Amino acid sequence: MLSRITTYIVVGAAALALGGCASNLKDASLTEATGTDFQMGLIEGYKQLADMEAAEADWTDASVFANRVLAVASGADVMPEAASARVLPEDSAAEVEEASARLMAILDGGGREKAGAAAAMAQVGFDCWLQELEENIQPHDIAACKAMFEEGASAAEEALKPPPAPPAPKPKPKPIDMGPWEVYFDWNSAAITGAAQQEINKAYTSFGKVKGSTLGVSGHADTSGTKGNNMKISEMRAKAVYEVFTLDLLVPEDRISMSATGEDGLAIKTPDNTREVLNRRVVVTLSK
Repeated sequence: MLSRITTYIVVGAAALALGGCASNLKDASLTEATGTDFQMGLIEGYKQLADMEAAEADWTDASVFANRVLAVASGADVMPEAASARVLPEDSAAEVEEASARLMAILDGGGREKAGAAAAMAQVGFDCWLQELEENIQPHDIAACKAMFEEGASAAEEALKPPPAPPAPKPKPKPIDMGPWEVYFDWNSAAITGAAQQEINKAYTSFGKVKGSTLGVSGHADTSGTKGNNMKISEMRAKAVYEVFTLDLLVPEDRISMSATGEDGLAIKTPDNTREVLNRRVVVTLSK
């Protein structure tokens, strides 16, 4: 809840007898707080300041604050008092300048609309603070007005903070490559090439990501040479890949199987005795 300076709401008969001053004080005291939250806050706040100064027989400042009440009630855009309008203690200049900049940032940043009551408290507290600093005879009142400004300004600044940015969506995990992977060989060779090793590594990476999965290694040959030789070379190729998995990559033997088909199961259909690199391969499969 926004605090208020404790005031004595006293406008005596003597004050009401002071002609124009008495008139605007009376009009201000009868003014109802209507409009936006900011306007109502200014009206109520300036009425309290007018009453407080009237109670101390400071008719000049009482009239200043009463006129502000009437101006806000009429729809005028009442700005905070300029520090230059007051004769302030020299040692307060820097602090007041900083507070003024802070208040204007609140008002220019939408404080009237987005934090009306708090912005009004900050403005009323600032004007009260300037008036009490100029008098410079009531330390308690100076401190109380400053505290009003600080409370209103802090509440308004909090309300004007931009909402926190929503957390960045978590990146969707990339789908696991489930193969199959084709490991190719040179003609009449079972040697693992660099390109072959890369394909084996891809299969191994996916194997590590799928819990409980198993690998299948199937050797193949093209149609060049005899069927018997092609069966033998396909077996050698399958064994070469199998041993990379089991000996180099330490895949448990109960989670990998090996087979060979010779020149059966061609990837590319060719006549007999035809060299075809796409048929000289080991197919690695991954099963859950």
